[in-house]
Amino acid sequence: MKRGLLILMVGLMAAGAAYACIYFVCTAPARSLEQSAKPELAWLKEEFNLSDAEFKRVSDLHAAYLPQCQEMCRKIDAQNVELQKLLADATNVSPQIEAALAEASRLRADCQTMMLRHFIQVSQTMPPEQGRRYLAWVKDKAFLPNYGMSEQH
Repeated sequence: MKRGLLILMVGLMAAGAAYACIYFVCTAPARSLEQSAKPELAWLKEEFNLSDAEFKRVSDLHAAYLPQCQEMCRKIDAQNVELQKLLADATNVSPQIEAALAEASRLRADCQTMMLRHFIQVSQTMPPEQGRRYLAWVKDKAFLPNYGMSEQH
């Protein structure tokens, strides 16, 4: 009985040690990216094989773009709040609602234009082939034809 319990305990300890080793080996790349200086962009360096200099240029562009993006998001959110207030008690489409919708559309278009300019700048800091691949990838992700709307509308 004691021998069987000892074998079971050694087997469980060996299984736990094997699991821990496999876990740490398999998650090492992800943990390394997470510990990098700019973890939100680390995947970009890896995916597009950027050198340290290229990655620094991309990181600098990203840092410069973030405040502009945050301000645009703030404006869009504020416009959406205004539109929701107008729609709360509306029974028809008033000139104020039309103006609020037009302003919301203009802000979204400005945002997309700003994003596209940023994406093109980033793509131009990469080697040409990687830049083309990056631009194709972000265009597909950021400028979807139906922008999340179903076909049934």
